[in-house]
Amino acid sequence: MYWYNPKTRCSETIPAPTTDEEAFALFEGNVNAVAFVAEYERLRETGMGIEQALIFTGHEFRLKQLEFRAAR
Repeated sequence: MYWYNPKTRCSETIPAPTTDEEAFALFEGNVNAVAFVAEYERLRETGMGIEQALIFTGHEFRLKQLEFRAAR
């Protein structure tokens, strides 16, 4: 899976998690982990698969990071 990891703020290729618990583990240890998990869960509730929800979560936080930089 190719995605933007909001925890590390880098794009990367990783094996796609097969469970929500594995997906949650990707966010552990970051001060924003609660926000990342909340966005991921929101997307999963809409019916997205695990991989797609992770990709969209990363994309959402990448956009927020860019907006923050532009506002400075």
